[in-house]
Amino acid sequence: MPEVSPPHRSGILLRKLLTILAGLVAFVLLAGLLAVWALGRFSPGLVDSSLADATGARFAVENNDTNLLAGRLSYAGITITNPTRWSEREFLKIRRFHLDVDPWSFVGAGTQKVHEAELDIDRVVLTGKSDKLLELLGDNNALDIAKSYKEAARETSAAPAGPAQPARAYQIDKLRVRVGHLTVIGGDGTARRRVLLDQDINFVFEAQGVTDRNEKETIEQPLQALLQKELTKAATQLLFDVRTERPRPSVTEQLLRDK
Repeated sequence: MPEVSPPHRSGILLRKLLTILAGLVAFVLLAGLLAVWALGRFSPGLVDSSLADATGARFAVENNDTNLLAGRLSYAGITITNPTRWSEREFLKIRRFHLDVDPWSFVGAGTQKVHEAELDIDRVVLTGKSDKLLELLGDNNALDIAKSYKEAARETSAAPAGPAQPARAYQIDKLRVRVGHLTVIGGDGTARRRVLLDQDINFVFEAQGVTDRNEKETIEQPLQALLQKELTKAATQLLFDVRTERPRPSVTEQLLRDK
């Protein structure tokens, strides 16, 4: 079987990483819609218990400035920990999550309307058991949470409490997402634990007119394209720094030079 060439291998790694990061954004946005539906001020506890039951992860908020009568859901200082399967504790650190919504649209079966959504992620810590990046991207904490959360939602919708309800339609007029720092840790819980990537990304993504019908075209594809550009730029700069760094002379070389 022919060996995968380095450029092709790098492309596979990048595509997997981009898919995971885009999935994280979608996961947090959907959790926010659930929080609005669950009536605001009690929603952090609901999201925490839902995550804990599904994955063992925990959800904590430092400041909850939510007022659903005014159509506002606003959290600051969000921490999401890893599922119990992982030794590394931190998963997501979110500076601010804000939704400006039409509260009456969340009543009944119509389209849930969000006038403005802002997601400011300080840090993402992607963790895997493998210390090889390609294997890690196929088995990691982010995929654990997403998979468990989807399974829990599927079980809830399949409960024998009447006919299955269709997924609620939603509309986001304006969306802004920022991701600050990305850390990738391999060999979790083993002697092989090491940091595979520790990089400031600091990019901002904006979109308008997002709906449940066009989220792939308005969020996933543009977000992945922007992430690819930023990560490629960061990797190129890192490679340039390594290549241009002059090696320090040995003690023997320094003595010979001084003579």
